[in-house]
Amino acid sequence: MAALAILNEQTKTVTLFAKLFFYGSEAKETIAFKITEEIRTMYHEPKGIVLLYNIPYSINFQIDFEIVSLEQAFGLAYQNTDFRYNFVRIEPQNHVTRSFMGFGLGDNVGHWITSDNLGQSTTAAHEFGHALGLDHPVLTDFRGLGNPGIMSPRGTLVDAHLQWSPLAKAGEYGGTLNPIHRRVQAYEIEAIFEGVVFDDQGHAKIGYLSNILFSENGEVLRFIV
Repeated sequence: MAALAILNEQTKTVTLFAKLFFYGSEAKETIAFKITEEIRTMYHEPKGIVLLYNIPYSINFQIDFEIVSLEQAFGLAYQNTDFRYNFVRIEPQNHVTRSFMGFGLGDNVGHWITSDNLGQSTTAAHEFGHALGLDHPVLTDFRGLGNPGIMSPRGTLVDAHLQWSPLAKAGEYGGTLNPIHRRVQAYEIEAIFEGVVFDDQGHAKIGYLSNILFSENGEVLRFIV
């Protein structure tokens, strides 16, 4: 998810701005609000601090949303150059049976499905992380390490109380991470800003703009001009 980060030297804060344009048959006010609140709440939870120019800055996330029609999404996405603008289609299901973001880490488009229990399962916060350039961690065994990060995949091994079934054997059916237990970690906030360069106005662009839109089933839609 592309974003615009703005640095404030006086308050020693960096605010990350992103706007989600939701479209599709399930793009409705209630679910859009839940998704946005999940992302805001989870990314503020670790009270992230990032060292920039050898100075610690606190990180804020300003995440807004708007529900638009497919036609409006086309109009906004076509030749979009605003790194705050992200386009996410919401449908009951898609051809890969999972929510996904674009075609690479940092893309500003996605196709999310309500069967992933959006806004209540950490899926939205996880996909938001991919869109900010975060990948799945190399470590997939968090036993003895507490709650895994938001970017941990569903097959991650965790302590029994964090599994789908606490009684299941690790790695077997029910014996992997129940994603509701993922948490945004401070090291993940730091990773978002690795390699990010701020200009003279204190602005930095995060991610990239493919501006691709998707069909109901998650296929790429082409612009007709």
